[in-house]
Amino acid sequence: MEQKKQGKTLYWIAKGFISFFMLFSAYFSYTHVEDLSKLGFPDYFRIELVTAKLLGAIVLVLPFTPVRVKEWVYAGFMIEMISALIAHICSGDPLSKIIFVAIDTVLIFLCMSYVSRKDLSENKLFKSHDHERNIL
Repeated sequence: MEQKKQGKTLYWIAKGFISFFMLFSAYFSYTHVEDLSKLGFPDYFRIELVTAKLLGAIVLVLPFTPVRVKEWVYAGFMIEMISALIAHICSGDPLSKIIFVAIDTVLIFLCMSYVSRKDLSENKLFKSHDHERNIL
């Protein structure tokens, strides 16, 4: 029982970290127009990016969000993180900033892997119980 509680706590910490990181990233993208334009992004893309990050971060913490939707949110976040890393590399940012973004990308990836694995295993568990009920 204690291990299950620990697992659930770790799950929500990881999920909270992902959401908090994306909310902070959305805030930073919204308030630092010059930084995003330095990376070569047009202003309208900045608004799209902020909107997608906000919606994704909110959708992740809603308990009734279907697993398939969460998977798409994770995919979008990873595309965003990898694109940010490439943009920082191509814009000539200092190595320290590139390393910082790379570490963020790895941390987000690890959290997403853990959380999505938990979501999928719980979803399969519910489906198997539903299947057993239909048989009986």
